[in-house]
This record gives sequence, C-alpha cells and structure tokens, in this order.
Amino acid sequence: MEEQKYVIAIALAEQNNKRLMPLGGKTFSEVDILSQSSKKEVEKIILDLLLRLFQRTTEGSLKISNDEIGLLVAEISFENMHNNIPVIKSNWINTGDTDILIDKLKSICSNLWSVQFKKHQGIMFFDLINKKLS
Repeated sequence: MEEQKYVIAIALAEQNNKRLMPLGGKTFSEVDILSQSSKKEVEKIILDLLLRLFQRTTEGSLKISNDEIGLLVAEISFENMHNNIPVIKSNWINTGDTDILIDKLKSICSNLWSVQFKKHQGIMFFDLINKKLS
C-alpha cells in the first residue's frame, strides 16, 4: 500500500507588520496536479485557506509577502509535516527569509508548487522542485 501524503496550502503573508503563515491541508494517496480530480481537490484546499485569510482582513492590513511564491502547495509525508513544518514555519515568521523556507520545504516535500492566478487562464501551478509550469 502506498504511503498516505498530506497536501498543504501555505500562505506567506503579513498583517499589521507581522509575518504569518496560515496552513490548510488534506490527506491524499497521490497528487497528480495534471489530473482534473487532483487539481480540483487541491483548489478546494487553496480556496479554504484563502477564505480563512480573507476573514482576517477585519483585523488589519493584510498582504501576501511575495507575489511569485506567496501561496504554496506542498505534498508531504505525515512524519515530515509533524516534525518539520512547525520549525520551518517558526523560522520564517521570525526571519522572513523566503529562500531558506523554500530550500527547507524542497528538502522535506515530495512535491512543491507555487500558485498564481492568471487572468483568462485561471489557477496556475509552478513546480518549484522540477522548475516547470503545470
């Protein structure tokens, strides 16, 4: 039996001059970002995260920290998520070093994408590990 993975959406944001990194996720047996069924499930995870982030706008000025990689989707094992994500999150919140964050995520995730919305194209996924558009 194939190992269950966890897919998490990660927002790199700032509110009232403080960094925050909300997360949302779901268990998957395998994610194929090119398949319509996987893509729809991943988009639901992203939508949930963005709605929670939008609700925070009542608490003050909110912005995404980085236009290109401010919204991420990662496929990760439960063990790596449980053991490493809290430390990686804390380090980014304290330092704001996005390059280190991405390097750490690449080292523990089986897949990592940045997510962007392009007018007339919809949601676009850029594979940060293999450096290609999906």
